[in-house]
Amino acid sequence: MGAVRLDDDALAELLDGLGVGLDLNFVAPRIEPLLDALIRDAPKAVLERTAADAAESVWSGELRSELAEELWEFREQVLDEDAELVPTIDATLSELERPPRRNRVVHALVWRAALELVTCANRNYKRMAELEEELAGAPPAAHRSLTVRVAEDAVLAADVGGEEAAEAIARFVVGLPPNSEAAPKQLDRATARLARSLATDERRRTARASLATLAHNSAGEFPLASGALERLLAEPIPEDPAKDDLWVSLVIGLAREQLARAFVGDELA
Repeated sequence: MGAVRLDDDALAELLDGLGVGLDLNFVAPRIEPLLDALIRDAPKAVLERTAADAAESVWSGELRSELAEELWEFREQVLDEDAELVPTIDATLSELERPPRRNRVVHALVWRAALELVTCANRNYKRMAELEEELAGAPPAAHRSLTVRVAEDAVLAADVGGEEAAEAIARFVVGLPPNSEAAPKQLDRATARLARSLATDERRRTARASLATLAHNSAGEFPLASGALERLLAEPIPEDPAKDDLWVSLVIGLAREQLARAFVGDELA
């Protein structure tokens, strides 16, 4: 029997099942031409060429080894339980040996990363547009509280590990009062624990750098939102992460996002 041809849908399902993906912070500058081509709605030939360039840029022996290890471990797990998956796994392992410009596995990963980054950029644009409108109709005293919520857009830059975040958020949920309005101090304590448990100096720096870039890039189209964000970033950074309003907003946004995903997953189960 000949080798099984790797089906695109089967590959996508396999990558989903493994939870495999590229580090978006690492690959973003390497696939920027592909992102630009997507945003410009470039012709198919241009997209294919820039995708091949991006695949070559992110591919490495280390990435190949990591993917191969994941696939071999998964193959061992399903060998007796779901043997029908084995041919797809074997075909994927064979694909890893191909040059990156013709390697469908790394191409799939690049496209996933590109689409996720474009989605993130669109979300940031929408957030700044909404903030611009809110600030235009709000008194100056309310500008800071409205602007601090934009910190949720720096979740990607903060690069909080999925497992680490999931564990911290689970503890956060357990610590929440049944009625937050009736027990605000308990809510504040749970929020402070979450902020401190996920904070590192590097994460807080990179989150602020990401927000500074967002403010800079938005200055022409959204001057009110950009200026308010820049003023917020110019404030002294509190030593205690629980007193850093930007960081607290970020982790609360992360918690809200993960809980929403969990809820959708439960609804679909």
